Amino acid sequence: MPRAVWVALTLVTVGTASPAGAQPLGPLEPLPPAESLGSTPVRPAQSVARAAPVLGAPVAVAGRSPQADLTPTGFVDAPVNPQPRRGAAFGAPVAAATFGTPAPEESAAAVPAALVDKALARTAYTAPTADTVNEFLTKRSALKDKDKGKDEKLPAPKRSSWKFGDALEGVFGSRNGGWFRSDHMFDGFISPVSNPFLAEDPRSLTELRPIFIYQKVPTDQRDFRGGHITFFGAQGRVAFTDRWSLVFHKFGGVTVNPDGASRFGDETGFAELWLGPKYTFYRGEENGALAAGGVQFQLPVGSSGAFQNTGSLSLVPYVTYGQNFLRDLRLGSFNSIITSGYSFSTNNERSDYYWLSAHLDFDVMNTHRFYPLAELNWFLTTTRGTSTTIGSEGRDLINFGGQAKHGLLTGALGGRAKLNEHAQFGAAFEIPFAGPKDLFRYRFTIDFILRY
Repeated sequence: MPRAVWVALTLVTVGTASPAGAQPLGPLEPLPPAESLGSTPVRPAQSVARAAPVLGAPVAVAGRSPQADLTPTGFVDAPVNPQPRRGAAFGAPVAAATFGTPAPEESAAAVPAALVDKALARTAYTAPTADTVNEFLTKRSALKDKDKGKDEKLPAPKRSSWKFGDALEGVFGSRNGGWFRSDHMFDGFISPVSNPFLAEDPRSLTELRPIFIYQKVPTDQRDFRGGHITFFGAQGRVAFTDRWSLVFHKFGGVTVNPDGASRFGDETGFAELWLGPKYTFYRGEENGALAAGGVQFQLPVGSSGAFQNTGSLSLVPYVTYGQNFLRDLRLGSFNSIITSGYSFSTNNERSDYYWLSAHLDFDVMNTHRFYPLAELNWFLTTTRGTSTTIGSEGRDLINFGGQAKHGLLTGALGGRAKLNEHAQFGAAFEIPFAGPKDLFRYRFTIDFILRY
């Protein structure tokens, strides 16, 4: 058969063959007119799949030409513009109310373009006008702090007494870090040992100081003929600020033991009560100097047998000055305290006298532990009393109101040891240097200080 005949038969056979292999579900149905897309719902998935090609039919969008969004293969084109094209590779949209339920053919419709564009648009990130997360966390933190404040105890408001105390503190000095606390700015100093009731430390202190004194009476004393006088008691000090303090100079008992040949017998009783305020008006923290002044009230409220009730009252104004020097010396430094005052009675029954005490100690190696000391004490009776005919005076132990009118200078050697700043003890031995000895042959003084 000629070649031309075979070619003609092949063309006729191909042209009449059925297209079922390419379109098993039947020919494509035309899209509905554009004017009817906005009013009908989307077709159910089963209905659309029956008329769609293998890769799925494109979604028809209202308000846009169907041919403009049609993608034959179902994939998203390359982004020619910022708005991506929509493909139908995953099937057509299904109405929520009819999902999974076959619907009539006429229920399928297009999705409005405005909704699809809003959902699919991709733009650059723009920070929200209000950070809701940060606001939430901030609000929660504020509420937590508010609740925490309810649990915590707020400081109590200052009472009027505190405000008054603060005002006094500004005028009279600070409280040394707490009420009644001693002034520890000058812990290198020590208190004098001999003449303990009159030789006053210039610092503002809070302490209890037990004292024991044994004084030997000369055998040639015409009234007592020997014997001894003993004091056992204590001193007390209360510091209100680093400047103001109250001092109880003497509180205790006295024993008078004359010799057997004396016309006086042995007597033991309460001693006079001496007390008064003290004000430290100068505190040289840089030069190591202190100065204070005070008034002592000598109240004769003791026993008559021990001569502790003479007259009615003596007033004793005094000043005291302390100084540290040679502090750069490697072996140690020196401290000196000088105290002076005058005792005058409110009537003529008690004797009046002037007194002066000088103290010098050495702080060994500047360790504030051990202090050798030397002290001088001078008493000068200026006015005789009218209470007794005794021709002597008892200095700081007894005011006889007698007929003596002379002075006595004594000297003491001793030391003080500090266990720490709160516990220390001292001892001194004192003898007369010049003047009539009266009742003073020698004296031992021992004390122990408990200081706050």
